[in-house]
Amino acid sequence: MAPLTSLFLAPVDPRSAPELASIQQVLLDLEVIARPLGPQTYAAGEGFSRQVVYAGCSPYLVMQPPSDGSLQFCHVALHGPFALPRLVTGPNTPKPRCPACRASLADWRTQLQDWLAGGAEVHCGTCQRKWSPHRLDWRGHAVSGRVLVELRNVFPGEATPSDKLINTLSERTGEAWRYAWAGCLVD
Repeated sequence: MAPLTSLFLAPVDPRSAPELASIQQVLLDLEVIARPLGPQTYAAGEGFSRQVVYAGCSPYLVMQPPSDGSLQFCHVALHGPFALPRLVTGPNTPKPRCPACRASLADWRTQLQDWLAGGAEVHCGTCQRKWSPHRLDWRGHAVSGRVLVELRNVFPGEATPSDKLINTLSERTGEAWRYAWAGCLVD
């Protein structure tokens, strides 16, 4: 079974924490979410496939939970607010780049546990500058934030959020939003 990956939406500023109720209302209004499946987890609504734009030919989307209980179907989870920005990477996350000199951080996976614990800054061996892991250029394959919207079972490069979804989140929360692909986040 392939690892579960997700399309994440998050405020551009990883320290901001818009109210989950406002985010949930946007997702309801655009019919991205439907009935609750559990705490802060929702079935994909009728608008999911309108607000998540898939590339290429019509993909086969599994919209109902499979009988084996796995998460291998399209649904939505809201996460947060966390006390500090949470960094989410995936199994195929490429090496991040230093925002100053653009050098790749080849040893990022060895430093990851320290970062996830909320600690260490990243030291770029090329330009010697230090950064929060949230400031690195993850090239759209990692996300960080105190509040995250996870569109589960969406694979990297397979789909992007519609402009309407991103713009509506921005308008209603007063925050600019972005997206990235990463591994499934299970609290």
